[in-house]
Amino acid sequence: MSADQAETRRKNTKRTTVPDIVRQDDTIAAIATPFGTGGIGIVRASGPMTIPLFKSVFRPARPVRTIRSHHLYYGWVVDPGDNNLVDEVLAVVMMAPHSYTTEDVLEIQCHSGPAVVRRILEILLEDGARLAEPGEFTKRAFLGGRIDLAQAEAVLDLTLAPASTAGRLAVNQLQGHFSQRLGEIRATLLEALAAIEVAIDYPEEDLEILQETQLSELLSRRVIDPLQSLADAFTRGSIYKTEQEVLIVGIPNVGKSSLLNAIVCEDRAIVTSIPGTTRDTIEATAELGGIAVRLVDTAGIRPDPDPIERLGMRKIREKLDTARLILWMLDVTRPLTADDMEVGRNLIPLAGKDRVVLVFNKIDLDQAWKNAADDLFNEIVQAFPSLESAVRAAVSASRGDGLDSLAAKITGRLLDDDTGEPLSVVPNLRQKEVLQKAIVSTDRACAALSAGMPPDLVAIDLRDALNVLGEITGHNITDEILDHIFSNFCLGK
Repeated sequence: MSADQAETRRKNTKRTTVPDIVRQDDTIAAIATPFGTGGIGIVRASGPMTIPLFKSVFRPARPVRTIRSHHLYYGWVVDPGDNNLVDEVLAVVMMAPHSYTTEDVLEIQCHSGPAVVRRILEILLEDGARLAEPGEFTKRAFLGGRIDLAQAEAVLDLTLAPASTAGRLAVNQLQGHFSQRLGEIRATLLEALAAIEVAIDYPEEDLEILQETQLSELLSRRVIDPLQSLADAFTRGSIYKTEQEVLIVGIPNVGKSSLLNAIVCEDRAIVTSIPGTTRDTIEATAELGGIAVRLVDTAGIRPDPDPIERLGMRKIREKLDTARLILWMLDVTRPLTADDMEVGRNLIPLAGKDRVVLVFNKIDLDQAWKNAADDLFNEIVQAFPSLESAVRAAVSASRGDGLDSLAAKITGRLLDDDTGEPLSVVPNLRQKEVLQKAIVSTDRACAALSAGMPPDLVAIDLRDALNVLGEITGHNITDEILDHIFSNFCLGK
């Protein structure tokens, strides 16, 4: 960077301030439980009108002289318009600041019939509340200072968690683990910035604290490396946050449907001894090793399918493009057939070698199944050399033998045999992009130190990194970013 470029950059760089986000002071209401029949329905309200709403719409079974916070009251919801009873309910008021939103909150627990839940919400709206926007309760919790923005996003991750590991990671983030690690990184950036600003304010002093090598090493070890580790966790951990599609393919009557039923522990697919029973894809979800896996049972592949089977095979080819893993099932009780070879010819060009797991089924029917499986594998490798390093598993889908080993191998392949440290937090895509911006800014600061650039230019990059990280925790955020984040939430959360 030339001196002219440095001066231009110095003039054009402004210190970012935390935007003035106005907190709304009206009262919101929404249904907090999914629509449909169930054990309970919950309607929630938050804001300054909470206590008046409680007094207006709720008729307690016993007189209430003083409303107690966090106390369940039994009674009825009453329509203030005609004084008719709507439902028998439990109601609780949680007074500020000891509530989810830090405001006065009312929750009405009613029967879950859609008409009942909807009518209670309508009564609250008619009595002065307004319908909450998606995620507005959690947004108010953030604006009220009960949680930071990273914790608020963890609420969404927790509601969407498809399996136990995703739930555990979301809980860690909700407890503040991610924010704590970012706090440590921010503290180091502030320490470095303080040292730089001392040099700016007292340029004539020869201060030991400004040893460029030491400062650069500090930034590399305690800022860049931890930020990179968090960014890498996105790639390693994103697999836990979404369902992973695993395709089961093979010739008719090889045991595909039996395997699906055995893994999900229910009769999801029809199983008969008649080849071609499965004509369409059948899907079911199971949790394997903390990962949500969507298993897809497919129609049997054979050279001369009937018209219906042909449609099923077309679907198989479409799913081969998107599936994370393909289980190619083979029968150890019979030699490799021309139909098996047809499966390979359809499978390998689309799936490649890394996504294929060879599953040798019906080991309960052949005492010499190990030799039979080895023979089948050798024939397959002769025909398709790229599968020589393919993962193999032996099972009895009908009896359940070998399923634990197969599940472990599926998990290993989905994780690409990841042997890294167990993950404690996993950023989302927005957070990962922010982390990468902070890495770039800190890298620039280190490069400026090494090049002997003026300390005020180094300070610019350090402030950039601090401001960018504030977009994760909410220390430096705009209304537009907040609206985008909370628009992904459901109503009532």
